[in-house]
Amino acid sequence: MSKCLNFITVWFLISCAERSNVIEDEIGFISDAFVFSDTRESQLAVFDSLFFGQDGYELPGNLDPQSLRAFFDELRLGYFFKADEIDYSIIRREYHTFTHAMDVMVTTHALLKSGGGVFFSSGERASLVLAALGHDVLHTGVNNSFLIQANHPYFQELGEESLQEKRSARFVLELLDKHGILVESEEMDEAQRNEILESRNLIEQSILWTDIKRHNEQMEAMKNAKEGILSILQKNRSDKKNEEVDGAGVLDLDGGLNISSSLDHETKTLLASFILHSADISNPGKAWEHCERWAVLVMNEFFSQGDLQKKLGLKPSMNCDRSTVSVPGCQIGFGKFVIRDLYALLQEILHDGGGYLLNNFNSNQEKWKSLQSISQETNSSYKMKFLPPSEEGGWMGKLRANEK
Repeated sequence: MSKCLNFITVWFLISCAERSNVIEDEIGFISDAFVFSDTRESQLAVFDSLFFGQDGYELPGNLDPQSLRAFFDELRLGYFFKADEIDYSIIRREYHTFTHAMDVMVTTHALLKSGGGVFFSSGERASLVLAALGHDVLHTGVNNSFLIQANHPYFQELGEESLQEKRSARFVLELLDKHGILVESEEMDEAQRNEILESRNLIEQSILWTDIKRHNEQMEAMKNAKEGILSILQKNRSDKKNEEVDGAGVLDLDGGLNISSSLDHETKTLLASFILHSADISNPGKAWEHCERWAVLVMNEFFSQGDLQKKLGLKPSMNCDRSTVSVPGCQIGFGKFVIRDLYALLQEILHDGGGYLLNNFNSNQEKWKSLQSISQETNSSYKMKFLPPSEEGGWMGKLRANEK
């Protein structure tokens, strides 16, 4: 029986490796998440590449590779979940889909590969990528403020602080337990047990920090920790080429630099959370065609929420009233008050990855400003080009008459 199981495991790993080798070099900042997420098979190919490829991520503990695949499948289904007491004839969940989860996972991977990996152990890097995939699982398609305003059962159960993020983190941890991933066992020594516990804590805290209401709190914490982190980075550098660059970059990774053992767990969890938060709202820093497509999806989701709020006799949340909100204006405002400072701080810590997002963001902001000017000059609204993800990518809505 054990020989049969070993054969199945070997066959499984070989099939994963063959599939992952096809796209391993294509995964990065320029990846098209809509293409990667078009079908379940394409989604699996990306996941297999990240976790079973030649330089795949390795989670701590005695992991059965097939359990990780089963975890992926069940986590994926969580993004198709529909909550009770939400009218899904109006709420179509355009943005918070499995395609978004795939995009954030790939972007987190890209940030690690652009320099972020120097701050973490092998297991911590793998845990962060897994957290990225699960960070929005069970998302309702409406924001936390709506659930609070409508006195939804989730609000009654969990309170108003990081409401949906708590549900996502809890679901991910429960799935890990179910599939025997990142769980302690009797044969583990104390160091291995601590590694498991710290990995689980990193996953939970990273997901909780994706609550946009905690953005300012996180920025302040990261600014306070930055000097100490960069000081340790500089002291451990042996490559003189990097002396004039503060943040970590590709050269550090290529030189084999890793300062994980010089950072405490709290600092690494903060760094991991900051990277995931940046990846979660990285759309403004991508190539224009991806930036605009994601912007339309998130605005459509906001407007759907506003439509439901009006139907229920509630006041639409900020940026959710389609009759008054300008799409270009909203993107310019979000960029000015949230994104610009976030990417600038990210560049200070991750020189290459943060710089990539910041440069694209600056270019994209000029395009949004140009579109806003055209709307004002012609007294016409910006026309949204609505291109939702595929059904297997998580979109469960139907096109409206004006979208066909």
